[in-house]
Amino acid sequence: MSKIRTLLFAACALVAGGSQARADGTITVAYAGSMGVVMDKGIGPAFTAATGTDFHGVGQAALGLAHLIAAKSINPDVFVSVSPAPIKVVESAGLAASAAPVASTQIVLAYSPASQFAPQFAKAKGADWVSVLESPGLRFGRTDPNTDPQGQYVLYTLQLAGALYHEPDLAAKVAGGDAQIFAEPSLLARLQEGQIDATLGYESAVISQKLPYITLPAAVNFSDPKLAKDYAKAALTITSKGVTKKVHPGLLVFYATVLKNAQNPAAAAVFVKFLEGPKGQAILLRYGYNPGVGKSI
Repeated sequence: MSKIRTLLFAACALVAGGSQARADGTITVAYAGSMGVVMDKGIGPAFTAATGTDFHGVGQAALGLAHLIAAKSINPDVFVSVSPAPIKVVESAGLAASAAPVASTQIVLAYSPASQFAPQFAKAKGADWVSVLESPGLRFGRTDPNTDPQGQYVLYTLQLAGALYHEPDLAAKVAGGDAQIFAEPSLLARLQEGQIDATLGYESAVISQKLPYITLPAAVNFSDPKLAKDYAKAALTITSKGVTKKVHPGLLVFYATVLKNAQNPAAAAVFVKFLEGPKGQAILLRYGYNPGVGKSI
C-alpha cells in the first residue's frame, strides 16, 4: 500500500476513533498564537502518539501568519485560524479550498492575580468590570489589530460595551495607546507575571493559562449565533500589507485547512480529521475550547 493510501486510511480510522492509526514523517501546523498551550501540550503530543507523525507548531498572530502563508514566506501543511478573515487571505492566494470549523470560544476579561486591581475584578458584578477597567493607573494589554484578530476583537468588544453601557468613548478610554500592544504569544504570560493588569481575550486561551477571568454578557462576547447581526454592527478600519479596509466581527470560530502546497498533504488531512474527531475534540474541551459552530468556509 502506498504512503498516501496508508495515511488516508489513517484519517478514516481517526474519524472512527481508532487509536492505532499510523502516519509518517513530520507535519508543520501554523496556528493562531492564542492556541499555543493546547497545541504544544495537548493536540501535538496526542497526534504524534496516535499517528507516529512528528508535530511541529508555529504560533503567531493569525492574520500575520495568513499573509506569510499567502506570500509563500512560510510553507506549513495546515493552518488553524480564529475568525474567517485570515482563512480568506489564504484562500484568495489560491492556497486553500475550504476550512472546517473545529472549535469556538468567546471574549472574556482576564486579569492578573498579581494585580492591585485583582480584588476589585474578583468582586465585580454586572457592569462593574467596565468601571474597574477605567481605573487610573490600570495597565491594559492587547495585541495589534492590524495583524491579529484578537486585537480586533478587543476593540470590537469595547465598542459594543460602550453602546451597551451608554459610554460611547469607552474604547478610547481603555485602549488608547500603542504602548499597550504586545505580541500575541507573550500577552497572557505578561498578565500572569503582573506586567499588565488586565486584557480582553479568548476564554479558551485564558482557561489554558489558568488565569482568573470575568465572563462578559452575550451582547459583547461574540458567542451567540442569534446575535451575529448585532455583533456585525461593530467596525474597524485596519491597514495590512499597505491596504486599508473596513472590517466587522463575527462569531469566534477556529477553522482548520489543509494548504494546497503542503509538503505532507496526506498527514495534513489526517491532522484536520483528528481535530474534528472525538480525541481532538476532547482535548480541545479540556483546554477550554467549545465545539466548532457553523459550516466550512
